[in-house]
Amino acid sequence: MSTSTPPFIVIGENIHTSRVVKRDGVRIGETPTGEVAVRVPLPDGGEGLLPVQPVIRDTREFAAGRVKHVMVAVHEGVTGGPLADLATTYVRWMAARQIAGGASYLDLNVDEYSPDVDGRLAAMAWLVPIVGPVSSVPLSIDSSDSVVMEAGLDLVDPAWGGGAKPLLNSAAADRPDVLDLAASRGCPVVLSSMGETTPAGAEERLERAVEMIDMAQARGLALSDLHVDPLVIPIGADTEAGAGYLEAVRQLRERYGPELHITGGVSNVSFGMPARRLISDVFLDLCVQAGQDSGIVDPVAADINAALNPDRAAEGYRLAADLLTGVDAFGVEFIDAFRSGRLA
Repeated sequence: MSTSTPPFIVIGENIHTSRVVKRDGVRIGETPTGEVAVRVPLPDGGEGLLPVQPVIRDTREFAAGRVKHVMVAVHEGVTGGPLADLATTYVRWMAARQIAGGASYLDLNVDEYSPDVDGRLAAMAWLVPIVGPVSSVPLSIDSSDSVVMEAGLDLVDPAWGGGAKPLLNSAAADRPDVLDLAASRGCPVVLSSMGETTPAGAEERLERAVEMIDMAQARGLALSDLHVDPLVIPIGADTEAGAGYLEAVRQLRERYGPELHITGGVSNVSFGMPARRLISDVFLDLCVQAGQDSGIVDPVAADINAALNPDRAAEGYRLAADLLTGVDAFGVEFIDAFRSGRLA
């Protein structure tokens, strides 16, 4: 009897207040009075315009031509602006797109909304009840502040997302309280391998991952509730980052078997590189071949099904794979191919 491949778990990462779009891109327009605004698709096929507030216009990102579009919606909603309903429509449209793209969880993060915990709590208090009731998949409550995570979790209705438990993103060695929260609520949890320093190589990634798994299991959490993140590092910053990560994934899968989930921010590997989508897609395929079954990815920008069913004989795939596995250690062949137009 043949066995089927388990479905890939997509932790959709779009609904973050840190997310930006280009000011000259398709998501941004102008109001009749000339204000820069986020274009909001309406259910009837029309379009609304959500003006970018001064607090967001007066930022370095905006001056550099980038708009924190999720922040625009969250700010309008939290402050009870006149277009709060339009902000709701926009966030729900984003959620629906991710679900249609294959998201298994919708990751919500408001950390950049405010440096103040009260501001983050207010943002989470607005966002969770906006997204949760209309989502057919569970939420992922994501924050660097466990107080904000717990507040978000408190707002989740058990009936949302088909009754599945929300995911907590994430616990780390210096945040054991998140493990306590996951254990007390019976929630799955992402385990980060980040420590005081970024892990280098497979051995250090494995060591930190095992430490986190041991900590989680000591609290009664099952392997099937753990999503271990060995940490994806940009290949442009460390030529051995891809190979080290993939080897850590292989060793984790061999050591813990099929119950453990292995995840990571796949697109981080291509940061600062040309042909980012190609590199990220090939890396996703390599990760799955190594044993990864989960990813923190953008299911709208990436065609997950296509990425997991690539033409491995294609030149672009081979060049990206060589770059990611250290065969083309400094990316000489890959960059030459990009410059010559062979990766278009």
